[in-house]
Amino acid sequence: MHPEEHLILAYKTKRANLENEEDQIQKFQRKGDLEIEQLVYELDTSLRNQELDGHAVSLLRQELYKAQESYNEIIRKEKHKCHQKLEDNEIDYRKNLSQMD
Repeated sequence: MHPEEHLILAYKTKRANLENEEDQIQKFQRKGDLEIEQLVYELDTSLRNQELDGHAVSLLRQELYKAQESYNEIIRKEKHKCHQKLEDNEIDYRKNLSQMD
């Protein structure tokens, strides 16, 4: 195998792995979003059937939304890292390819 072919294969393999990682993050995000929606629904259903202090209910919802914001921030950071890796792979590939000329 010629060095250029090896470089192309390595680039494509790494890109495919990173795209798979990106897909996994998306699946994880969708699953997490569904879980959060289900939790909010269950919380609302449970709270309707009980007589709780309005302040306590407000605190519960506030904590749930804080957890959701933290979750969304983690997902955002993971997506950013994955996109950065894809970009770095592209830059490295082009740099190495130009050095072969």
